[in-house]
Amino acid sequence: MGAPVISVRGVAKRYQVFDSPWARLRHAIGSSNGGMREIQALHDVSFDVARGESLGVIGRNGGGKSTLLEILTGTVMPTAGEVTVNGRVSALLELGSGFNPEYTGRENVMLNGLLAGFERRDILRRFGEVEAFAEIGEAIDRPVKTYSSGMMMRLAFAVQVLSDPDILVIDEALSVGDFFFQQKCFARIRELRARGVTLVFVSHDMGTVRDLCERAVYLKAGRVQFVGDSRDAIRHYLGERGDAGATPIVGPAASTQPAQAGELEALLRDRAWTSPHDVGVVDPGRIVAVAFYNERGEPATSFRLGETLRIKVAYRPDARRPTHVTAVLRNKYDHVVTSIGSSRLGVAPPEPGGAMAIFDMLLELRVEAGNYSVTIGLADWISPNRGESFDTSDAIGPITVTWDYENDVAPFLGMFGPQASASFRTVKP
Repeated sequence: MGAPVISVRGVAKRYQVFDSPWARLRHAIGSSNGGMREIQALHDVSFDVARGESLGVIGRNGGGKSTLLEILTGTVMPTAGEVTVNGRVSALLELGSGFNPEYTGRENVMLNGLLAGFERRDILRRFGEVEAFAEIGEAIDRPVKTYSSGMMMRLAFAVQVLSDPDILVIDEALSVGDFFFQQKCFARIRELRARGVTLVFVSHDMGTVRDLCERAVYLKAGRVQFVGDSRDAIRHYLGERGDAGATPIVGPAASTQPAQAGELEALLRDRAWTSPHDVGVVDPGRIVAVAFYNERGEPATSFRLGETLRIKVAYRPDARRPTHVTAVLRNKYDHVVTSIGSSRLGVAPPEPGGAMAIFDMLLELRVEAGNYSVTIGLADWISPNRGESFDTSDAIGPITVTWDYENDVAPFLGMFGPQASASFRTVKP
């Protein structure tokens, strides 16, 4: 691997906050330090980004994400540490921050292009691309102070069409605007990534971070908590017990039944995945084996579209906390198609510290034909949509969903088939 395109070493940022303009003035002339306090936004942040890599920056509000991006783009200087950026940077930070509100959209495009180092004739030659991408029609010739936040986002992102960046930095800008334009923007981002553009992306949308970014930095109160694979970073972020007094998810009264005679032996015999640990001495809170069955009760990894996949998981419950079981279905692009399990289904697990248990779930495969993987996880759920994972299987599969699209009418077209109903009615003249 060559030299990193972004190198952050020991970066810290401290802000001085004044109670009033008079306090600021007294501090400036050295007469008093009263009425001033210091806020440390970043503490000793270090990481590298390789050329062509996509890096997510995640964390709760106040974690230091936006400050870090402002330092990377040169709009804010660090109090301590060093940042090296090698390449042309294009940034989408606070919406409209690079626009003059009195100028029209057209004039702002010209201004941003000139500031980025483009010749006027080159901007005029490519202006049609920008206008077509923004899709704001005649509003392009109105002052941007009259724009909605969605229109502002459209113009701000469309300006990126002009640039040919080595590094693209985005801070939550795509959370504004209509769904279809967001899709258009994400398609553009993936196109830039395919061309080798380095991406630094801040978002609270963990699904987007996971899909766009290979690695992620997790910041908490200005400190780096984790740097690495984006899925692991998200797991750390979601597993953090950050909400004081969070109420654990509790399902209905346990409906656990004794396993049928020979059920565990059959599961172990039919397993699609088994723990690397010895089954006889596996520790509490560990998955033992996973098996897949079709609707006829046969071990299977190939199903017709719409058939039901039966997932059985043998595991040893954790000794100290409820052990929920979750299955995550991913497509060939590693996108999470669904994550479903005992907590979301409202099924209470067996008591902690019990004997070996079996989790049995039916999953209707209303997903488009293709190959999928299944990952099984054990977790203690601590609040809605958050939990602490303590064991995860490898990706198991492929699970193959088949359909003859050439000759058979599919029950739906697209990535998945939600439940729907429809009718026709005629109106008499």
